[in-house]
Amino acid sequence: MSLGPGCADEPAVVGACAVVGDCPERQVCVLLGPDGAEGACVTPMSTPGFPSTGNNPVELDLFNELDVLFVIDDSPAIAPRLPQLAEAMTAFAAALQATKPQPSLRFGVTTTDAGNPRCAAAEVGALRMESCRARLDEFADADAGVDAREACTAACSLPSLGLTPTLGLDGEVAVRPWLEVAGNWDNLPDGVDLAEALRCAVPQGVAGCEFTSPLASLERAVARSEDEADPAYGFLRETADLLVVVVSAGNDCSVAPGHEAIFSDNQVFWGDLQLPDLSPGICWRAGVVCDGPGPVYDDCRPIDRGDDGAEASPEQAVLTPAQHFTEMLQYLQLLRQTFDLRARVRLFSVAGVPPEGQAVPYADADEPGFQTQHGIGPGCSDTVAAPPPVRLLAADDATELEELPAASICEADWSDAFTQVAGVASENLGPSCYPGCVRDWDPETPGLDPVCDVSAVNLALRSWDPVPPCVRVDGEWASQGGSPRCYIVRTDDELDPRCAEEGYNLALELWQSEPNPPGTYYQAWCRESPNPYGDCPEL
Repeated sequence: MSLGPGCADEPAVVGACAVVGDCPERQVCVLLGPDGAEGACVTPMSTPGFPSTGNNPVELDLFNELDVLFVIDDSPAIAPRLPQLAEAMTAFAAALQATKPQPSLRFGVTTTDAGNPRCAAAEVGALRMESCRARLDEFADADAGVDAREACTAACSLPSLGLTPTLGLDGEVAVRPWLEVAGNWDNLPDGVDLAEALRCAVPQGVAGCEFTSPLASLERAVARSEDEADPAYGFLRETADLLVVVVSAGNDCSVAPGHEAIFSDNQVFWGDLQLPDLSPGICWRAGVVCDGPGPVYDDCRPIDRGDDGAEASPEQAVLTPAQHFTEMLQYLQLLRQTFDLRARVRLFSVAGVPPEGQAVPYADADEPGFQTQHGIGPGCSDTVAAPPPVRLLAADDATELEELPAASICEADWSDAFTQVAGVASENLGPSCYPGCVRDWDPETPGLDPVCDVSAVNLALRSWDPVPPCVRVDGEWASQGGSPRCYIVRTDDELDPRCAEEGYNLALELWQSEPNPPGTYYQAWCRESPNPYGDCPEL
């Protein structure tokens, strides 16, 4: 069945309406006008020329999903910057939620602790989603003389997150280790907004391993999302853009399997270090080479070295090659582009680089202690200092995203950087422009008056559910007939400029009060103009 304008011997439009209940029996309410404020009672008909979506539908290009994976330093070195991290989450959330139409957002958090012989148990890419107040002991390290508990308590008021259970790819309704916000619904507790949830969940404390391994943690988090036995299963959606945010104050020490001895028995990369006082300087000597005699170097770049310290093949490298992680990011993007060619995977780093616009310095440290700890002088320094993240930057460069340079961990305020990140990450998320020239069924009235059918399809569930048009209730959009979803028509002044630039005259926006079952997609069929050259000359 479809909604048509009626035949001459049986007029379909009989009066104004706001909801289905305003119409006579066997008629439905179709919202007209650019803002959906006008409605008409219409008779559903099986009319030649007006097939339902089952005959000539188009799949709606609802490319409006973004997954954000945070890989957060939890070593003692991050302590001075935990307040900046929490504060930046407010700006980040505000910028993402200002995106129109509102995207479907997911946020997962893991640490840079991917396992090292010098450290205790690690997350190894496991997603952590709980309030920092529930783990305040992790914000103090007596051995390092660090107490950062106030960084949590000042930014977060939630003793726990108490997330709402949701349906996952495993078919079970359960609490997931990620935050999810999709316009009109979320898995947050009542009264908690996204900004506070992120301020509570993203800081990971200071009790983690000083041999930070953000690239290995990233790889393990991706693998866990694909493992049906892991709580993180299904976190990363192949239909969503992916933004990886790494915050790290150290080198990347992602040791290759089978080469852990460089931190215990193999002294090739130790320099002047002695047990038990080994440091991440090992990782610099094992995975980075610099041009020039020093103490100032022309450039530094990743290198693959074997157990004997000589340059080696990637298969023999003691640290997992930076190129391996580059190829992983490229694969993740290609996988998403099988669903939509616009899909992007982006990596954003907050690390030891100078403020934007300045070249990364490569030089031996003036302070012997810093040189011993990191193997090189600082890439930036202020109230904190951090080594240049050479291996991390190499993976970052693979995204070829010039608009999103790494931010300096030494800056006192990260809010502008995270606002910029949100803007770049969401610019690819767009409206669902209807790929045709839609007919105006009432040319005598201002604006475009379309007639459309929309359906939610799920092949796995063998379901095909008509989606009603949305209605206004107390100034807010709402669905009809108990449906958890409805569609909003955007035309004329409400049409997204990106649709207008392509010559289209209509966009469809989805409203939903609950998440889609996994595998759901949408089809639509709008009656098209018999004169597209006149009605849509730019198409």
